[in-house]
Parts: sequence; structure tokens; C-alpha cells
Amino acid sequence: MKPSADALEIISCAVLICVSLVGNTCLFYSTSKCIAGGLQTSFLLIISLVLVHLTKNLVVNILKIVYSSGILLDSAGCKVLHFTAALTTSLAIWFMLHFALLYLRKLYQIVYPLSGATNPDPQRYSLKGVSALWVAGVAVYIPVLIYTRKPEPPNSGNDTGSLSTNRMYLGCLTGFGNDKVELYYGKIFLVLVDILPLVILVFVCLWMALLLSEKKKMTYGDIWIGDDDSETEVLRGAKFSILLMLLIAPLWVSHFVLVRFLKDLATCVFIPAVLTALSSGFSALSPFLLMLVNYKMKLVSFCGVRQEKSTTQPADAIPSPYA
Repeated sequence: MKPSADALEIISCAVLICVSLVGNTCLFYSTSKCIAGGLQTSFLLIISLVLVHLTKNLVVNILKIVYSSGILLDSAGCKVLHFTAALTTSLAIWFMLHFALLYLRKLYQIVYPLSGATNPDPQRYSLKGVSALWVAGVAVYIPVLIYTRKPEPPNSGNDTGSLSTNRMYLGCLTGFGNDKVELYYGKIFLVLVDILPLVILVFVCLWMALLLSEKKKMTYGDIWIGDDDSETEVLRGAKFSILLMLLIAPLWVSHFVLVRFLKDLATCVFIPAVLTALSSGFSALSPFLLMLVNYKMKLVSFCGVRQEKSTTQPADAIPSPYA
């Protein structure tokens, strides 16, 4: 007997929730242990990503499990589902772009060191930037929260199995009451707020790949000098930023394309599970990559152990001058 679409979606949601809880909890714990000399930009971005990932899994995927279990969502449930899913997706892309730009700046300073003075207090501006992204995300999707509603089913007694595969995505509608608002805001603006940062992220990571190639060829007086700890952290962060881009971009594009053609794919039993995997795959897998950004470094992974064992550095030393 083949499993139903609802059963497959419940299984996929449960697996993603478990994986995301383990990964994001470990990432938050390892990051919080290292916050001793102030909130570095990388700390703020990692903590923000953890909150976004946990919100997506603990709200969106749990609502999907409830819906797939046979409990229909009311208008309030539809509002929370659409608003949270859209907000967490956009914030994940925006924070990843901020993360990549951070390591692009650090990497550029290594490859092309500047003789002039650098920004003396970048942390003050990073806190404002991260806070602004949170506020902007909520502001952008307030209309979605207001106008999402659950339509009355025309034939409530004729909910066939083939239609149940796409009811989660088509059963809650966002009606703006104006064709122009729906076109410019719902179909153009909401797509651009995701796809433009995603395109910029791709170009930023391509630029970092070129800088990494140049860094690999660098010599100092025809003598290659090994990287110190701070440079190793930057190089590792740049490399994993590229890997994270290669993860989030295909997932977002694939999810967007499938949702657009969902009516034609309604007969496919596995479509709800595939959509769930695409929408929540980044929040489940990226924490494990982020923990590897500073593997064996003080910044994230082993900072607590290294601080206890280190005797050559003062106790109040900042984990990395680049952070």
C-alpha cells in the first residue's frame, strides 16, 4: 500500500523539525559560549539565522503537520502560516547576503590590504543593520498577514485525494481587493524582495571565489607565508558562504518554480513532501555548515575548550580581529 500525500508530508515535516532542532540548538549553544568580548557581526548574523530557522520549523512545519493530520486551519491559522513562511524565507536570504558581504569585505582586505584607517567601530553599525533587516521583513509582509484569508470551499464534501496534495498552498488565499495592488505587490514586489538579494548573493559569492583564487596565488617577496588564525577564519567563512549560497539558491528557485506550476502537479503524491523539503531544507542543513565555518577556531565551534586550554593569550582576548 502506497503512503498518502498527507503521510509523506507529515514524515518530511517531522524529520526536518528534528534535524533543524538539533543543528540550530548546537549552533546557538556553541555561538553563545563565545560571546565574551561583545557581539561581533558574525555572532549577530548566526543568532539571527538560528531564530529564523527555528521559527520556520516550529511554526510553519508544525502547522503543516496539524493540517495534514486532518485538522483544518481557520483564517488565523492561514495568516500565521503564510506570514511566517514568507517572512522566514526572506530573512534567511537577507541574512545570508549580509553574511556573505561580511566575509567578502574581510577577504578583500586580506587580498588587497589598505593603508588607510578602517572603521573603528563596525559592531555598532552591524547591530543597526541586523535590526533593520528584522524590522524591514516584518514591515514588508504585514499586508500578507492582514489580507490572507481562508476561502469558503465550494464543495466541502468532494475533497478528493488528488486535490488534497495542494490544498495547503491553495487553500489559504491572499486577496488584496485591488487588481493593481495584487499585481504590483503580490506578484512583483514580493518576488523581487527575494530574488534580487538572491541574485546579489550569487554575484558576491562568485567575487569571493575569484578573491580566493587570487589569495591562493599570493606570495610575499616570492616567499609564501602561511595564514594566521584570523586569516584562516576569513578564508573558511568565505568558502562556506559559497557552499551556503549553492544550497539556498537552488532550494528557493526550485520551490518557487514548483509553487507556480502546482496546479499542473496536483496529481503527484510526493509534491507536498518535496515542497516542504525545499522550503525548510536550508533551515535544517545550514546550521551544520555554519558550525564548520570556524572549525578549530575560537569564534564558534571550539572557543570554550580553546579558551580553557590556552595559556598564551589573555582571558579577555577577542576571538578574532576580523569578527
